[in-house]
Amino acid sequence: MLAKAPAGSYSCGMPNISIRAVILATLAVMGVDILSGMLLTQMFGGPGFSSDLSKEEIRHAYQVLMQDVRYLTLGMILGTASTVLGGYLAARFARSMPYFNALAFGVLGMLISMIGTGDLPLWFKILGLILSLPAAVLGGHIAKLRMSGPAA
Repeated sequence: MLAKAPAGSYSCGMPNISIRAVILATLAVMGVDILSGMLLTQMFGGPGFSSDLSKEEIRHAYQVLMQDVRYLTLGMILGTASTVLGGYLAARFARSMPYFNALAFGVLGMLISMIGTGDLPLWFKILGLILSLPAAVLGGHIAKLRMSGPAA
């Protein structure tokens, strides 16, 4: 017999996975990723958002940026940290089954990243996919520890 979902929770047919929690966590992480991407672009000399460069000059500047190992490494670190945050948020928003909700967030994040990785090097794409699920589940684990409180 399947357990009933808590009031206000939406389930995707899988017991105890809150679609609402996963989507909210995904939106929050997208915001964090956009801000960190803007910051990284400015730190590593990418084209400015109000620059007077042509589309071709902007495209070339991004191609150069996508080959900068320092930029990519810091981007991977920040992206992995935001995935941990997303797993944490999905687990906390769901209030139950933290690992399943964090894992659902990780799977959705992987699907989204497969669509939007564009000009990134293949090694970067593969490493990002490898790190996604463990990072999301780590976030769920941290949420579980925080929800259970101090050990007595």
